[in-house]
Amino acid sequence: MSDKSKKTLKGRTFLITRTVEGNKSEKEKLEKLGARVIELPLIEIRPPSNHEKIEKAVRKIGDFDWIVFTSANGVGAFFSKVNGEKRKAEIRAKFACVGSETQKALEAQGFKPSLVPSEFLTLKLGQELLSRFGMKGKRVLLARAEEANREIGRLLRNAGAIVVEAPVYSTATRKIKNLNKKILDQITDITLTSPSTVKGLVSNFTPDEIKSKNIRIHCIGPITAESVRKEHLYPNSTASVHTIDGLIDSINI
Repeated sequence: MSDKSKKTLKGRTFLITRTVEGNKSEKEKLEKLGARVIELPLIEIRPPSNHEKIEKAVRKIGDFDWIVFTSANGVGAFFSKVNGEKRKAEIRAKFACVGSETQKALEAQGFKPSLVPSEFLTLKLGQELLSRFGMKGKRVLLARAEEANREIGRLLRNAGAIVVEAPVYSTATRKIKNLNKKILDQITDITLTSPSTVKGLVSNFTPDEIKSKNIRIHCIGPITAESVRKEHLYPNSTASVHTIDGLIDSINI
């Protein structure tokens, strides 16, 4: 984060909304800046509804020229299917990762990406694959969430790539039983990191309940911000660098 020594979020209470695991690093970063943090995991990662596509892709893993990941969750779920050093050794593909967290997850598996786009957006990744590498005739595996936008697949196919879209996980929103709505009385800020977290938020609180408390909403990027607007809420900040550090940097003091 930029200008860490000057920034303080003391006196503010943040509601963070990712998975239990995903909330950990964000909580630490916010608390270091003096914020109070309330964790409310509004999404959870589950297996895909159908395993057949990814299992078939893994059986033919040596056939792919590129494997594309758009989240750290995708990396973890993919390599749980690869399952073992022998199968890893069959991989001949180059890797593309949509951002720094995804890159770290890939490197933890012993591989380095050949492409991390200049802007951490899936569409930008697709555009840079085309402009920098040329994809005609290339076999590309998209190992992503079941609910992921299909735009990158269309883009690559239109350029002549042979694209296999194989869901490796699904994201489910959580409707929390017996949630005390008075929790909003304590909140000054909410961070949202995906359209799924937006959906989880409005599954538990109505937009009017949120607006009535004058809570500031902070989004990790433009796609999340657009999801917020569709719920008739207003993002107070949208990160230009689409990471947790970028999200926190974008928050006004």
